[in-house]
Amino acid sequence: MWDLTLPSLCAVFEKHFMMGNIVSPDEFNDAELMAMYKHHYNSATAENAMKPESISSAPGVYTFEQADMVVKWAEENKITLIGHAFVWHAQSALWLNRNEDGTPIPRAQAKANMEAFIKEYAGRYSGKIYSWDVINEAFIDSSGEDKPYSGNWREYIRRETDNPRAVGHWYLAYANGAGAGECGTDYVFDAFYFARKYDPKAVLYYNDYNEEFPHKRNAIADMVNDINAQWRAHPEYDGRMLVEGIGMQGHHNHIHTDVDRIRKALELFSKTGTKIAITEMDFTFGSESDPASPLSAEDSKKQSEMYAALFKLYVEFSDHIERVTIWGKSDGRSWRKWGSPTFFNEGGQAKEAFHAVVATVGDQ
Repeated sequence: MWDLTLPSLCAVFEKHFMMGNIVSPDEFNDAELMAMYKHHYNSATAENAMKPESISSAPGVYTFEQADMVVKWAEENKITLIGHAFVWHAQSALWLNRNEDGTPIPRAQAKANMEAFIKEYAGRYSGKIYSWDVINEAFIDSSGEDKPYSGNWREYIRRETDNPRAVGHWYLAYANGAGAGECGTDYVFDAFYFARKYDPKAVLYYNDYNEEFPHKRNAIADMVNDINAQWRAHPEYDGRMLVEGIGMQGHHNHIHTDVDRIRKALELFSKTGTKIAITEMDFTFGSESDPASPLSAEDSKKQSEMYAALFKLYVEFSDHIERVTIWGKSDGRSWRKWGSPTFFNEGGQAKEAFHAVVATVGDQ
């Protein structure tokens, strides 16, 4: 199924950045799949096994079996492992920041719960994880093209919303009982502080999607600069930045993706002094209601051209980018399989996009 005579992606981009993909423990006994993985990728992110709800379901209750398998596999195969994630508004247990009825718990309890969770989780794997996505998707979805950015990143942090899947539960809990000079957004600093405290060697990332749209890219950059300024004034400041990386998920599509807009985000993020990673990359055509799988010849060509344009940009910024992770090993294994988003088709054969991306290095 998998052609291991193809150029190795991690070897092709060895001088520029790591290449990664996602793994699940139920795949580890698939020898052919794992051989392909080790041929093309030298870093890994657990697709679901290390998300908050997979780790803890109740206070003091932790289930590490799946995460342990991922960590063990990465160690045995010398794969750089990315931890994903500690703090997220989704796929997280109720006890962390809500009462049984869904209302926010008091600020002090939320902070204590966050520390307990990160202490148990990060502490277990301290020294075994290269980097952590400390906070995932904290900012609202607005593209920001309808009005100028206000200049205050805190205004764009998720909070109450009509969409129950997008509620900023950590914000609401931290706002519940906030005193003078305190704010619901204070959870951002605390999450990074606890991550540094309990896994001091790991590189700490903020991770988000639609990260190239003006409001979001400006808010992310300002947040990173502000949190790092707070850290420099902290009595425990050790000379390192607290937020050390910005994760650009890179879930792209044929309608909205604008390479110039992505360039502007890379330029802005690089000015923060942090590392950058492309953390969850895929490129879809069509929609779930109107699938584009398999791609037409015309769409396949367009997809390959767009992937090539993006990788040329990543190589250009490779002094700042340390990793590119593809979110899916093949179209058939992707969470967005309806859009044929990856380098390999459902049968595992390399698509035009694969060959176009490999060719980008030769174009430099």
